[in-house]
Amino acid sequence: VLPTLDRDDQLEAAYLAQAVGWTSESIRMVNTAKLWDHLDLRFPLAYPNLYQRVSFVTTVPEPFLLAISRQESLFDPRARSSANARGLMQLLHSTAVLVAKRVGTTSPTTTDLYDPTINVELGGHHLARLLGRYGNRRPLAAAAYNAGEHRVDRWIGNASGKPMDVWIESIPFGETRKYVKNVMYFAQVYGQLQGESPPMLKVSEARVP
Repeated sequence: VLPTLDRDDQLEAAYLAQAVGWTSESIRMVNTAKLWDHLDLRFPLAYPNLYQRVSFVTTVPEPFLLAISRQESLFDPRARSSANARGLMQLLHSTAVLVAKRVGTTSPTTTDLYDPTINVELGGHHLARLLGRYGNRRPLAAAAYNAGEHRVDRWIGNASGKPMDVWIESIPFGETRKYVKNVMYFAQVYGQLQGESPPMLKVSEARVP
């Protein structure tokens, strides 16, 4: 039905979807209709208490957590990828079990990964470890979240000192290159929506280590 509606009705449909908790479809609607200025629909502050708590516990910036989830699942807790990554932060079961072991919590089942609390907590701890590994450089952590640490280690192996924006453009996987750009952009928007004015890249992120 949506393609038959005019822009005003498409916008109303997107707000209706958001109101009934169909966040992922609301985002898809505004993107399809190219309603770019409606940031409250395109970048919802979903599960606010959960993301705030996980950010506090893991020290991962909340806008970055939200950006990863926005990119991974459009905040659909039932999302499942072709690679069997599940939930809000699209965790593989093997990764989730490893993270749970590292933080000393019960290993989740595959069904548990559809629980927003379990998923975001484990995803947050995984992201915190990646940030620690890469000196709190969000682009590198995002790339590793998408493509794996071993690939990122290889990609930065001969790039020490290279400007980060140049390195991002040189990521050999088109999917990961787009992923990192999206996550950084989304984190910027979420920071602004929460009253912050962060730079796109922090001084500490300006270059590859």
